[in-house]
Amino acid sequence: MSSDISRLSDALADRYRIERELGVGGMATVYLARDLKHDRQVALKVLKPELAAVLGADRFVVEIKTTASLQHPHILPLFDSGTAGGFLFYVMPYIAGETIREKLNRETQFGVDEAVRIAREVADALDYAHRHGVIHRDIKPENILLHDGRAMVMDFGIALALSAAAGGRMTETGLSLGTPHYMSPEQATAEKELTPRSDVYSLASVLYEMLSGQPPHLGGSAQQIIMKIIAEPTQPVIALRKSVPPNVSAAVEKALEKLPADRFESAKAFADALGNAAYAPASSIGTGATRASSRRSAIRDLAFAAVGAVLVAAAAFSLRPTAPPAGTAGKFRILLPDSLTLPVTIEGGLALSRDGSQLAVLCEKEQVRRICVRRLDDPLFQAVRGTEGARWPSFSPTGEWLLFSAPGGLRKVPVGGGTPITILAGTGGASSWGEGDVIVYYDAQQLWRVGADGSNNKLVANGVSTRRAYSQPQLLPGGRVVLASVGFPFGTSDSSRICTISLDDGKIEPLGLSGSTPRYVEPGRLVFYRGGLLFTAPFSLRSLRVTGPAVPLVEGVRETSLADFAVAQNGTLVYMSGEGVSPQTMYVVDRLGRERALPGPMRPFKEPRVSPDGKRIAVRIGPGVVDGDLWIHDLADGTLRRLTADSQSIRGEWTRDGTRIVYVHAPTADTEVVLSRPWDGSGEPSPLARGPGFAFYQLSIGPAKGLSVVRRGASARSELWIAPTESLQAARLFLKGAPSVLAPRVSPRGDLVAYASNETGTMEVYLRPIPGPGAVVKVSTDGGGEPAWAADQTTLFYRGPKRMMAATVAQNPALAVTRRDSLFVDNYRRYGQHTAYDVFPNGKEFVMTRGPTEAPSQMFVITNWPQLLGKQGVKAD
Repeated sequence: MSSDISRLSDALADRYRIERELGVGGMATVYLARDLKHDRQVALKVLKPELAAVLGADRFVVEIKTTASLQHPHILPLFDSGTAGGFLFYVMPYIAGETIREKLNRETQFGVDEAVRIAREVADALDYAHRHGVIHRDIKPENILLHDGRAMVMDFGIALALSAAAGGRMTETGLSLGTPHYMSPEQATAEKELTPRSDVYSLASVLYEMLSGQPPHLGGSAQQIIMKIIAEPTQPVIALRKSVPPNVSAAVEKALEKLPADRFESAKAFADALGNAAYAPASSIGTGATRASSRRSAIRDLAFAAVGAVLVAAAAFSLRPTAPPAGTAGKFRILLPDSLTLPVTIEGGLALSRDGSQLAVLCEKEQVRRICVRRLDDPLFQAVRGTEGARWPSFSPTGEWLLFSAPGGLRKVPVGGGTPITILAGTGGASSWGEGDVIVYYDAQQLWRVGADGSNNKLVANGVSTRRAYSQPQLLPGGRVVLASVGFPFGTSDSSRICTISLDDGKIEPLGLSGSTPRYVEPGRLVFYRGGLLFTAPFSLRSLRVTGPAVPLVEGVRETSLADFAVAQNGTLVYMSGEGVSPQTMYVVDRLGRERALPGPMRPFKEPRVSPDGKRIAVRIGPGVVDGDLWIHDLADGTLRRLTADSQSIRGEWTRDGTRIVYVHAPTADTEVVLSRPWDGSGEPSPLARGPGFAFYQLSIGPAKGLSVVRRGASARSELWIAPTESLQAARLFLKGAPSVLAPRVSPRGDLVAYASNETGTMEVYLRPIPGPGAVVKVSTDGGGEPAWAADQTTLFYRGPKRMMAATVAQNPALAVTRRDSLFVDNYRRYGQHTAYDVFPNGKEFVMTRGPTEAPSQMFVITNWPQLLGKQGVKAD
């Protein structure tokens, strides 16, 4: 049990006993608890810390009391609410059942009669609440519980309490209420005053999905969905499912009208229309053509207005990139040409010049990673010659040079391209170029300073002995102090602490903030990342202290290992959205790309591994790269059972006989232990090996009495070691990093190892005999990673830049790849350092993971973001 849960349990010990976690949502974590006074099970919901920080305890408790009086057979009541140990919580009955979302995930569609009955029951609950002055604001499949077939609306009034407690600032802080697919148009446009007709629209959207199997509007991102809600007509549900009665289709169509005044005046009127077989909109009688034409005209006007607003914001920024219109905080998307793609990388993908006029992005073009640069008043990106294989891009203070790391070391090149100049050979990670031509950079858990000409290279702080990382440092004005987050290497943003580090004596001073990737913006603000959000806090450069509370600024920022965003000194902020550490669904995918979702709630699944008999999946569940616990998913009944409970168990691998799981555990900051445990949890863990940090960063278990492969070290300094499977402690060096070797997988017969390496400047997949010697065979041809074997050892799967690939491997008369086949478009979660999927024993199916909005990453620009601060009551120092 984590320290936060322990603190919560202690604070509630006189009222509730927490038994286990039930799930994690966008706003709260839900626990099964025992109400000690009434001896009953309850659902205890605890608000996310960043949300609680915005709301404030007193205001939230006052506002949520207004919902406690709602008593209706189709409303899940509120038992209790309050504060405990610094947490905000509320309590509802625990009812065994499933939500509409869970049933949709399993069955895709409801029976027509069942869907209509459930919608009418929810409408009855809404009508009751509306007559008592309460609007739900967040009707969606996840908030409707089915108990013995009867609908129960959950979280009634919670959204209202959150919005009221935040003083109407939810949208401005980046903590939006409502789920995009089910938002009414007035919610999507952030209108402050909502009427009951907004809930009617959301309920109609849920009914639409129950009947058709999909929401009324689909899109690759929340922004696309919202634009369609505002501007595009909805296809009649009867066109997607012919068995829907005409009156039901007509009622849904009316409830989904764009203008609230065109919808039903009440939830009761909607329910009555659903139950009236003779219902038809009066305006449709005898005037069909005229009405359709009028509606098309109105929708076209809405579309022009919505698109026009986006174009105006973009045009205003493009014309004056370094001085946006005073008082204007705008947002728009940056599009890449088809020839460029955005890789998912843990190596810092974005940079802005100090004046905000230039944007640098890590892009892939023709299978080669380069830095691409554009001026923000010019729509064209230019690939910068000399930046092949680049990582961690940043600008010089004048914006004339690009600083980056590459396989050859720390380098700089003119923004216009040219021959790169090596500042330091064979070293360099995230870096910052500050005043006086001083550069600070992070490399192998050490923070260094060096001159821009390569002179005076000195160690500032050493994190090796304490197993600490200095995440993406920034030199503050004056050139004597570094801003950085200090934490466990590859840990989560929640576990890192923002600090200042003196270049003079290496002294580290915590600033009292948790998070990663801190950035200072003049005249006195910090921007940093934590848990999917960007936050901002006032900061005094004179005292090097945070001078006020941190408030949320932007949500939906992509995080792989570090957050993908950049800020300039003129009020411009750029960030990437897309998959990061969000909850995932596990899918079984065949070689043609046909998929089926495995049952159960979404969780932060990582590194699934299929048992040798194909009946189970061992998977880690945890938010970060090096934390979490191992669970066993039974494919026969869909159950998910916890195997470990220490929050520090990673990289689970099955033994070849399928009886045990071998995994890595980090009991202290500088120790790793390899443990083995029966997969069913019937025995205690057995230690197999022990070493310092990164000694057993990744394992690939070979056959009994054969060899296993151990990857040691972080990405920039990783090596492969081999050891007898029964004696992992006796590992010996097999392959020195050149500079990185990643994701090793021992073949089924134990005589080959597949791995990824960037020894040529591009990550590719290779084969080597073990224990050697023998020829090295390059498997991929246009970039590749994350290899995995088929059980018969004749096929090696790997991930190309865009597709899953299958290579046919022959060993007689010599080791060779005889064929390469492209299988399916690979839009599932990738990691690169470790194989993030696995192959079933039949060699025909894979287990993959993907989040709910797994769309290609997108870049967004926000102009004049400090203009939001006054509305939030935050003053810059």
